[in-house]
Amino acid sequence: MAKDFMSGIKKTTTQLPKSAFSEIEKIKKQIVVLEELRQFITPLAAEELKLLEANILAHGCKDPLTLWETTRQEAKIDETDEPVYVLIDGHNRYKICEKYNIDYKIAILTFADLEKVKDYMIDFQLGRRNLTPEQMSFFRGLRYNREKSGKGKYDRESSGGDLSKQLADEFKVSQRTIKNDANFAAGLSKLIPELQQRVLAGDSPLSKTVIQNLAKREDIKEGEVETIEDISSSAPLEGNKEDEITQRKKEISKLVLNMASKSEYNQLVQKVKELKKFL
Repeated sequence: MAKDFMSGIKKTTTQLPKSAFSEIEKIKKQIVVLEELRQFITPLAAEELKLLEANILAHGCKDPLTLWETTRQEAKIDETDEPVYVLIDGHNRYKICEKYNIDYKIAILTFADLEKVKDYMIDFQLGRRNLTPEQMSFFRGLRYNREKSGKGKYDRESSGGDLSKQLADEFKVSQRTIKNDANFAAGLSKLIPELQQRVLAGDSPLSKTVIQNLAKREDIKEGEVETIEDISSSAPLEGNKEDEITQRKKEISKLVLNMASKSEYNQLVQKVKELKKFL
């Protein structure tokens, strides 16, 4: 059984001293955003981001930002023991508040190390009700891959060491779904963070199948794919060529049906050229 993810937290601090206004402002100046944690944040679609910004401008930032109280060394920023507060929830709100100089509340948590922070962030995202199917798939796959590599905190003994069965039971899906989720998460890890966020926000023509196939590409390393074209220009996938041809045709058909701009037309032309080369 999965342990309560709050058990990985050493303590929770939501109250600060009464004379803490200056202390709070000092903490806010020590907030840092770690690039390493970006993949553990659910991205917003462009329209969702606009709505959030409009809401904060109209009503203020009502939900507190969650910070990890630590040191620069523990956060793997550098080797100093200088205190620092790492943002672990509220990235979009933080960006908007900083842009418009809007005040916000903070909640402070402490963890044993950076890996415990990641476990917390994954569990927190999986507990959200507004995840898209792709986002849910990604975070389930991320959990599976972290535990399989020994980085996660969950006990496999209770399920006979079968991690896919453990997660399948927990999320009420099949073991095959969990394995597909793992490939999806592994494939996404090969994209640069910006492109990865676009995929999870639904702002990319890359299909889930294409991303899953990336996990099998030994010629592409983690964080190496900067553009969609980088995937197409690399060595073709080994395996079932007919499946790959079918997938490419589906992508072309989707572009034809939804084409509404010059950029989408250019994507269509590129896809057709790629299919001809593949054939």
